[in-house]
Amino acid sequence: MDDRDAHLEIPVEGIDWCTRQPYPEAVLEDVVEVDLDWWNDRLANRQIPAQVSGRTVDGNQVWKGKAFIRRGDLEPGVPGLEMGEEPEFDRLYMCAAWLAEHPSRGGNRRFVDIREPQSGRRFEAVERALIACRSAPGLFEASAYRDWSGWPTAPGVGHSLMSLYCWAIGRGGDRPQLLDNDSAGSLTWHGWMVASSVSTYSVRRYVRYNALIHRWARSASVQPELVEMWLNRDWQIRLAETTRRRDGSAL
Repeated sequence: MDDRDAHLEIPVEGIDWCTRQPYPEAVLEDVVEVDLDWWNDRLANRQIPAQVSGRTVDGNQVWKGKAFIRRGDLEPGVPGLEMGEEPEFDRLYMCAAWLAEHPSRGGNRRFVDIREPQSGRRFEAVERALIACRSAPGLFEASAYRDWSGWPTAPGVGHSLMSLYCWAIGRGGDRPQLLDNDSAGSLTWHGWMVASSVSTYSVRRYVRYNALIHRWARSASVQPELVEMWLNRDWQIRLAETTRRRDGSAL
């Protein structure tokens, strides 16, 4: 933990909310509806070897039409889901679809293009980045093939998406948590002296973010994913209240 964050404690209301949430339902069943054709048509047109799949209301895996992706479906070895010939590309794009379609995570559908247009090996950089994430200590290690901020060089893959992919494949220890702009804003509201957008976070700053969430989770005896979700929810509530006051004052 960074000494600059030692004085910060999880608010009582955060402990109360987190302790009332069952992890399997709140986190793993956090589900979004995805237009699979929107994603897969673009993947096919760009000759990217990946497919996004989801589940029907009956839980069957499908690759066309509208379907549902649970956050738990992003993890490896989930019953009822099979990945294709490039399973980690599939996983990365399922993470991208879940993130893009989630109403509390930005909700901005943007296609992620992982190709290197000037390279003979169009996917070499992203393959190297995903391997780095899967190799301990993964994202947190400073090594070659990183950009100026320490993140693995991966064309088109932003920090939030990279963090979600690392969460999906992570196990044990201080598992990487989703780097969410609203959650980071909520931390700042509660006294964390970091105010920049997550798009400008270095890996070192992300390590601070992750360590604080894990410390708060241990303090509350809950899973860190619940703390991050509470931070996101806390920001959404505050934003809604501000909007209501602003709209009311205009009357």
